Amino acid sequence: MDVLEFRKLYWNYYLQLESDFFSYSPYCEIDTANDNAFSIKYLQLLLSVCGEIDSICKTFCKTQDDHFNSEKAGMSDYIPVLLQSYPTFAGETVQVLEHRYREIRPWKSITKGYIPNWWSRYNAVKHHRDEKENYKYANQKNTIEALSALYVLIEYWAAQNFVPCKEKVFAHKDTAFYDRTLQHLKSSRLYLPNWNFYYTLLGEEPWFNPKAYYQYLEEGAQP
Repeated sequence: MDVLEFRKLYWNYYLQLESDFFSYSPYCEIDTANDNAFSIKYLQLLLSVCGEIDSICKTFCKTQDDHFNSEKAGMSDYIPVLLQSYPTFAGETVQVLEHRYREIRPWKSITKGYIPNWWSRYNAVKHHRDEKENYKYANQKNTIEALSALYVLIEYWAAQNFVPCKEKVFAHKDTAFYDRTLQHLKSSRLYLPNWNFYYTLLGEEPWFNPKAYYQYLEEGAQP
């Protein structure tokens, strides 16, 4: 898959979902005081975001395990594959730029084998919306946590596709080995503070440093 195909299949759709969420802020400010604010707009977005997470997870896990049965798989099947492939995945923190909102660790619970709460709420909204006022789970908190989870997932998915293999990176003669692709697949709304792999050379636009990326994967992020 080249970068143009990745943009067409995944990245542009992510950007649209992200844009939709932030377009609601003039009507419902992104703030912990509005965590429980629910609406049809959040309902639509939560269903779309989690549907995309499910879709990417199926493909992602299949690339890690040829025997993975993606047709019948669910979140409980994705978790062990994600953890085994990327020990740093569950520890990723997401910051919401230009808003006073708490840091989000959307995948934290999977380190103990627990399905994330936002995913359980999504399923309640999707399958049992008419029970016990489950429609109220389509709120700002669950939506922004799901969107953050998708952003973490899509960054790892992009790295899986475009960061050169470890052997090639460390065989490179230069002390640093840079790549521009990941720089162009980076959100301007959400931020991964652990991903400090971007460097500026002589005033040029930042580059992604694969060596720093692999060192980070080895050292790990604390969940």
